[in-house]
Amino acid sequence: MGTLDWSFVVLLSSAFLFTLLGLVLLFSSLKNKKRLGKLRKKRPPKNKKKRKQFFRTQKNIQRKFKKQIVWMCLCLLMAGGTSMGAFYSRYYQQNKLNGEESESIVQSYYMLTELASQVEHINKNENPQKSIKNVRNLSGKMVSYGFVRASVTLKEEKQLLLNRYFNSMKQLGKNLNEQTVESLQENEVYQGYMQDIEKLQTNQKEIFKEFKINEAALKKKQ
Repeated sequence: MGTLDWSFVVLLSSAFLFTLLGLVLLFSSLKNKKRLGKLRKKRPPKNKKKRKQFFRTQKNIQRKFKKQIVWMCLCLLMAGGTSMGAFYSRYYQQNKLNGEESESIVQSYYMLTELASQVEHINKNENPQKSIKNVRNLSGKMVSYGFVRASVTLKEEKQLLLNRYFNSMKQLGKNLNEQTVESLQENEVYQGYMQDIEKLQTNQKEIFKEFKINEAALKKKQ
C-alpha cells in the first residue's frame, strides 16, 4: 500500500473517530442540558448548606455542558477537515500519475523524439550503423514498457488510456528491434514506422492533456 493509500485510510479512520466522539459529546451535553433545566425549575433549598450545594451542582453541570459543546464543535470540525482530506486524497489517487507512471511517460517522450530522429538518419544513410545501434538500444527500452501497468487506484478510463499506451510502446519497440539498416532504408517500411511513432506521439499528447503534463517544459529540457 502506497503513501497515498495509507493517507486515505488514516484520514478516513480519523474522520470516523472524530465524528463518533462528537456524537458522544453531543448526547452527553444534551443529557446535562436536561439535568440543568430540571435544576433551574427547582426552588433552591432554604437550608444554607444545602442551598450552597445546590448552586455548586448547578454551576458544575453548566461548566461541564459548556466544555462538552466546545469539544463537540472541535471534534466535528476535525471530522469535517479529515473527511475533506480523505476525499481529496482519493481524488488525487484517481486522477494523478504516481511517481513511476510519471517517470515512464516523461522518458517515453524523449525516447520517441530520439527514435524518430535515429530512424530518419538511417533512411537518409547518415551514419546508419551508429543509428541502428541507437534504435536497438531505444527499442529494447521500449519493450520494457510491457511490464509497466497503470495504478489500479486511477479511474478505469485513465488506466485504459495508460495501459494502451504502454502496450503500444512495447509493440513498437519489439517490431523495431527486428529491423535492419536495409529494411529501414526502404521507403515503405520507413514511412510505416514513422507513422507508428507519430501515432504514439498523438496518444502521448492525449495523456499530457488528461494528466496536465507540461510538454513545453519537457521540450526545454531536451
